[in-house]
Amino acid sequence: MTSIFCITFIKGNSIGYLTRLCKASKNFNSVTQVAFMKTLPTRSQTPKPDPFPYWKKQCNEINMTFDPTTLRFDENSKLIVVDGPPAVGKSKLCEQIAKEFGLLYMPPPVFDEMYINYYGFDVRSLNPKLKDEWRMRDLTDFLRDPDHQGTARIQYGIFTMRIEQYMNALVHILATGQGVVLNRSIFTEAGYMHAMYNSGYLSKKAVNEFDMMRTNTFHLLLRPHLIIYLDATPETVLKRIKKRGNIDEINSKVFTKKFLSDLSTTTKEKCLSWLSPHTEILIYDWNKEWNNVDVINDIENLNLEEEIKQEKFSDWVFVDTNELIDSLRMYHTKHHIYACVEQTPITEIAPELYVTADARDTINKMLNEIESEKYAPYCNPKLHKVPWIMKNNNFIFSFYRRTPRDFINCDLFKLPLPC
Repeated sequence: MTSIFCITFIKGNSIGYLTRLCKASKNFNSVTQVAFMKTLPTRSQTPKPDPFPYWKKQCNEINMTFDPTTLRFDENSKLIVVDGPPAVGKSKLCEQIAKEFGLLYMPPPVFDEMYINYYGFDVRSLNPKLKDEWRMRDLTDFLRDPDHQGTARIQYGIFTMRIEQYMNALVHILATGQGVVLNRSIFTEAGYMHAMYNSGYLSKKAVNEFDMMRTNTFHLLLRPHLIIYLDATPETVLKRIKKRGNIDEINSKVFTKKFLSDLSTTTKEKCLSWLSPHTEILIYDWNKEWNNVDVINDIENLNLEEEIKQEKFSDWVFVDTNELIDSLRMYHTKHHIYACVEQTPITEIAPELYVTADARDTINKMLNEIESEKYAPYCNPKLHKVPWIMKNNNFIFSFYRRTPRDFINCDLFKLPLPC
């Protein structure tokens, strides 16, 4: 077995499984013990099975019965999250970690992915025809008017996009063996929610509903192997926001010293403290310019080995391959976890999180008049000569985003663009 490993043997896989934390040799019979992540120049060039093509085949028991799933895993089959306040330098560090260790970097989701369809039509262009409370809002709207009643729905959009991206990261690791690095994750989104509540931008009912969504879903997700938190004072963050040059961020009343201080406190107290028994956490003082190479060296020296009897990384210990495949199928189809997100008792409903039936009917009627909105991608008879023939059987299912970018940095193999 491997760094993502199973406890027992299961009949039905013709190749069999290796012992804990091992990588297959050239003939897939002998093994070499591994525990620490290795940069590309120091990794042994061990042949591995091709990735399971989850972008065109369902990850289910039938398709994976004879699939050499765990033989793809090695010491770098890990999930790393880089977190911290805005403008602190997360993206550059993510990109360097991905480059050094051969991981897939998934950029943070943005509202363009939710609102712009496959053909380039942006549904936000309909906003001038809609009542103010019905309009499709995004992060820019929040920065300009955080007190607007639509702020809760903006946060809901961020929550759903992050949980979807996190499932995609899990699918990619379990189906291909390639590790993933994320720029923030769903697990620290509560830090923003509670900081927004402290500033009066979210109601208590909305925060309670978000907390319930977390309770309903987080126990179903494999927690990261490593979180790297780049810590910085509010003064430093404000300077870097100004240096980044985004006018909406610079002029927004959101980014105050109080908000950024609350964000730091709530992220550490409500998120990182909860994750610490299960995840390795590195916190760096990022007030001064750090050499990212030092972080790379620290990662190399971390023991991220999964152990049966330890709590840390225990999410990644599977009883058998059937359990691994069941988890992969759940993250691939996403239906069960989406249903859990929506399981909210009537007494806890925050009205500002929902649109009325009138709003929904009006928006749908307007969308039905847009040519590129009438059909699914590739199925529009006016835009495709043979619309009933799909270019690929794409199973990178996305419910919340119309044009997700999660796989644009994948260089292990070429994925088709999601529909």
